[in-house]
Amino acid sequence: MFSCFQGEKVLQNDEFTRDLFRFLQLLCEGHNSDFQNFLRTQMGNTTTVNVIISTVDYLLRLQESISDFYWYYSGKDIIDESGQHNFSKALAVTKQIFNSLTEYIQGPCIGNQQSLAHSRLWDAVVGFLHVFANMQMKLSQDSSQIELLKELLDLLQDMVVMLLSLLEGNVVNGTIGKQMVDTLVESSTNVEMILKFFDMFLKLKDLTSSDTFKEYDPDGKGILSKKEFQKAMEGQKQYTQSEIDFLLSCAEADENDMFNYIDFVDRFHEPAKDIGFNVAVLLTNLSEHMPNDSRLKCLLDPAESVLNYFEPYLGRIEIMGGAKKIERVYFEISESSRTQWEKPQVKESKRQFIFDVVNEGGEQEKMELFVNFCEDTIFEMQLASQISESDSADRPEEEEEDEDSSYTSEIEGEEEDDKSLESASAFAMACASVKRNVANFLKRATLKNLRKQYRKVKKMTVKELVRVFFSFFWMMFVGLFQLFFTILGGIFQILWNTVFGGGLVEGAKNIRVTKILGDMPDPTQFGIHDDAVEAERAEVTDPGITTELVHFIKGEKGNADIMSDLFGFHSKKEGGVKHGPEVGLGDLSEIIGKDEPPTLESTVRKKRKAQAAEMKAADESEGKVEPEKADTEDGEKEDAARESEQAKALWAEATKKKKRRRGQKVEKPEAFMANFFKGLEIYQTKLLHYLARNFYNLRFLALFVAFAINFILLFYKVTEEPLEEAEDVANLWHSFNDEEEEEAMVFFVLQESTGYMAPTLRALAVIHTVISLVCVVGYYCLKVPLVVFKREKEIARKLEFDGLYITEQPSEDDIKGQWDRLVINTPSFPNNYWDKFVKRKVINKYGDLYGAERIAELLGLDKNALDFSPVEETKAEAASLVSWLSSIDMKYHIWKLGVVFTDNSFLYLAWYTTMSILGHYNNFFFAAHLLDIAMGFKTLRTILSSVTHNGKQLVLTVGLLAVVVYLYTVVAFNFFRKFYNKSEDDDEPDMKCDDMMTCYLFHMYVGVRAGGGIGDEIEDPAGDPYEMYRIVFDITFFFFVIVILLAIIQGLIIDAFGELRDQQEQVREDMETKCFICGIGNDYFDTTPHGFETHTLQEHNLANYLFFLMYLINKDETEHTGQESYVWKMYQERCWDFFPAGDCFRKQYEDQLG
Repeated sequence: MFSCFQGEKVLQNDEFTRDLFRFLQLLCEGHNSDFQNFLRTQMGNTTTVNVIISTVDYLLRLQESISDFYWYYSGKDIIDESGQHNFSKALAVTKQIFNSLTEYIQGPCIGNQQSLAHSRLWDAVVGFLHVFANMQMKLSQDSSQIELLKELLDLLQDMVVMLLSLLEGNVVNGTIGKQMVDTLVESSTNVEMILKFFDMFLKLKDLTSSDTFKEYDPDGKGILSKKEFQKAMEGQKQYTQSEIDFLLSCAEADENDMFNYIDFVDRFHEPAKDIGFNVAVLLTNLSEHMPNDSRLKCLLDPAESVLNYFEPYLGRIEIMGGAKKIERVYFEISESSRTQWEKPQVKESKRQFIFDVVNEGGEQEKMELFVNFCEDTIFEMQLASQISESDSADRPEEEEEDEDSSYTSEIEGEEEDDKSLESASAFAMACASVKRNVANFLKRATLKNLRKQYRKVKKMTVKELVRVFFSFFWMMFVGLFQLFFTILGGIFQILWNTVFGGGLVEGAKNIRVTKILGDMPDPTQFGIHDDAVEAERAEVTDPGITTELVHFIKGEKGNADIMSDLFGFHSKKEGGVKHGPEVGLGDLSEIIGKDEPPTLESTVRKKRKAQAAEMKAADESEGKVEPEKADTEDGEKEDAARESEQAKALWAEATKKKKRRRGQKVEKPEAFMANFFKGLEIYQTKLLHYLARNFYNLRFLALFVAFAINFILLFYKVTEEPLEEAEDVANLWHSFNDEEEEEAMVFFVLQESTGYMAPTLRALAVIHTVISLVCVVGYYCLKVPLVVFKREKEIARKLEFDGLYITEQPSEDDIKGQWDRLVINTPSFPNNYWDKFVKRKVINKYGDLYGAERIAELLGLDKNALDFSPVEETKAEAASLVSWLSSIDMKYHIWKLGVVFTDNSFLYLAWYTTMSILGHYNNFFFAAHLLDIAMGFKTLRTILSSVTHNGKQLVLTVGLLAVVVYLYTVVAFNFFRKFYNKSEDDDEPDMKCDDMMTCYLFHMYVGVRAGGGIGDEIEDPAGDPYEMYRIVFDITFFFFVIVILLAIIQGLIIDAFGELRDQQEQVREDMETKCFICGIGNDYFDTTPHGFETHTLQEHNLANYLFFLMYLINKDETEHTGQESYVWKMYQERCWDFFPAGDCFRKQYEDQLG
């Protein structure tokens, strides 16, 4: 049968076959159960055809042909071009068949699953496993067959996905699971070869990223010899000798036995990772659903390395399926999701959620809050991923080191060129040296290089940091020492060469009479031709032309060349001949003949002729001379014009070849500005992301600076006369005190002798203000998008499910609801919330009852948004300032501003920054920033929460206290005024109760604070006619105010603290003894060792449910499996019945699992 693969008759109808099975696949798309059942049984037809069985029969015939093809080429080294083409067509058809079979059974469609399981599918799977195991080894050893290998691996991927679809809705010890185990055990040798193939290439990534491997390629060039690569693999001790030989045979080396190992790893690692994950899911599924089948051990043992590799990325959850049975769902967790889950802002949100929700409400309400937390956290994780430092932004250190080494070699080359300038002056050499050193310093001081050094520092240990710290200061000392002696040596060398070097004499010798006369203007043309004047001016602007020309005539490079290079005047030389737009008299290389010596007269005459020809050519180019007039010019002018054109052509050619500086690009001004603003925007984005990433570090730094400032404030003292040295100090204030009716000025000065505290205080104040402003910006980038997302989600959910603003209106007292009305009709809403079609969903849901046009007008949608008929495409307006301003959604930004300014955390940071700014007026404002320590530690935040926990009761109780004290003030004002004399001098009484305001303030300030009440602060009533009334007044005040009301206030605070502490303990106890998802206690699971821990970390892990929801949101709906589609549909309907409340997989299959 293999002979059919050599002709043109191989799969002539392959495209039609693929289209046919693709059509059947699309008819089953979306888990269309009606058509899935129709494929199996055509109800109402006289003849029924089981399309499932027919598809498997065709697949089996195709597998037999592919196996024959393999046997035909098994004895050959490579597959020829025609064979690859035919094999590729067969693989494409087979791939489509597997995709169609997958769609037949997903849902799961139990009838199609059983029909497929009882067909000859397992024979085809066994045959394909044999082909995969042997063909992948053969194809991977030749780069010309890599494309065919990729197609083969894609087919393996689709077959594994089909096998996973067979296990959807799988029960413990089910028939399909048993048949699949039988098939894999029958092909255990081939399965082991496939697993071994994947395992080899999966471990390559860890090998090449290890520190020991970098010793073989310290420069990171990605090029190694096979012998070095073999040593690296042997040193890793993860490969057997046969595996090492196989990997070396897969690598293509050049004639020097060198190959690019980075390309080699990338070529095989990604396919192995994609397919290996699905194989790991398949084996994990079988091992958990077939726990009592001992034959699985022969498959799991060779797969142990692959399973361990994918264990961190293999997520699993349990759901209540459509059949009301617990099902296990397996999915992939990306590495970035794991990383973002450990971010500090996400941890803070997780801690707050657990503290607020664990003991709240019933199961449905708790699941609602949990899903809301998942949505908020997913958005926060996506935001954290965006602001994280991307790998693409940071080039590998090896490339940077290569660039640095190339730059160093370039600098060394320039030094060698400078040494070759024997005739150069000392000053020019010194200037060139300064230029080179400054360029080298600027090269080292770039952000890229500083970032690279920062990454190196982060990888260092404490010992290495200490060593680098002292080495840095030693290098600074040596560098300053060298700089000092270099400057002295340079000055000495300049003076020596200037005085004794003879440079002035040589320069005078080089000046010729022709140069002097050539630079003189022509008196007959002065003021007549404007262009001649401009040409002369242009010649003056080129300081290095004439001197450089004379030196080239002598065959040496003089000082002018060095100075012109130094200041950027680069001139292109072609064989010692210099061409320019103006031909000066000193440019003798174009005028002097080669055979006869030039004379002064001929030189000047030719020079004048060249200038006239140049001016004539310029007039013609500007259109000042008509064509008819040009035709009547004499021959001499034509020759001059021809010479001028040749000179210009040479100049243009020289200009094109002009050497540009390293990294310099010639751009138009518009392109330059566009690139400039684009680069500026990129750096602005990077800066904002950096501030967001380091927000918590900046908060801690601001607290540290606040402590430093307040430590300096401890050295302030009060003095009546300022010190002489303190008169100019900015931090100098005065206050006024009334003493004996005279105002005395008091000054606050720093008591110090060093003189460093005042400038240090000013510097720290500026630093603290800058950090405070930066914290506000960092919070705006880190948390404000999440705040806006939560608000938009809340509005969208109320619109869609509650019909807010449509079926009901918010109350007038609902300020939040009235403010949100501002945003529902803006084009930008929703901006952060991922469901961009919420407005259309609202119209579809409520349009029939309340009118689609009315709702569209309410939501800010025009009629064109509701009309899907083809219309003419509107032309985009030209970019302008007016169009840009009109494109800004002002209403949305105003609403967003209101949301931001009602966020408590943002208001706290705004207050924090305001106090920091006020600290420049009076440094004692910085004392308020010490309260930030209470916000930075969880324990102290709990203490603050104890004060605000019962805030309403506390405020009402204080109000009652004020009323009671006021009533006692009224009684005292009317009957006991004479007892309120607080004067120590009998001559001048100090009455505290002669007016109501003073009397009330005295009772509030003195009476409430007194331990025994107001009676301890006023005169003794002994012997007074009102003695009995005073006793009753004092005792009742003490009883009601001191004993009862103050105790109530104190008790509210203490009880709140105890309540919060008990709540935290209860949360901790519940999380340790009860599963959050199913609510089953640890008593049930602890019958087996570590049972509850295994259940909460693997089966009902909160993080895995969040990752699964994130996985569904990011995945295309057409790619969902049956279980994923079921959960997604329930999620869209806000129904949480898929959570296994009160049940779990282990409890449901307790008997089968043993």
